[in-house]
Amino acid sequence: MQSYCFVRSGKQWGLVVVALALLPGLCGSALAGEAVPSAVLTSFEIFTQGWMSRLGQVSQQNSRELKPEPAANGRLVGRYICYGADCVREVRGTDSKVTPYVGIIRYAQKMMEKEGESLQKMKEHPGLSTSEIQVTEIFRYTGGRWVY
Repeated sequence: MQSYCFVRSGKQWGLVVVALALLPGLCGSALAGEAVPSAVLTSFEIFTQGWMSRLGQVSQQNSRELKPEPAANGRLVGRYICYGADCVREVRGTDSKVTPYVGIIRYAQKMMEKEGESLQKMKEHPGLSTSEIQVTEIFRYTGGRWVY
């Protein structure tokens, strides 16, 4: 069985991909003995780039649309959700003829916080991560395209 993982760490691939490839069982397998076609792998990479780009836009919008709350010492604090740009991609074969592959992406969802003496200062703050959870999303490859 062959395994396929795509890893994106910022804009670098390299050693992370090699490290993952050496860890058995970490990535999913294609249909018994079959390789995932390169066109499917490429299409999932393009699909997830678009997906992560949309999440990046959501992060920017969330950062701009802060609702300030009073904090200690008369300061204001605003919290928002931000999605990390880094993600891990994986494609697995299935036994289904209708949906022969599933794609999995994993990425971080961070709770961010901005603080300042005024609304303007708060919005100018670069933001600090206060918590983080890992998100896993599964997409199906049906009819020759990725579906969400």
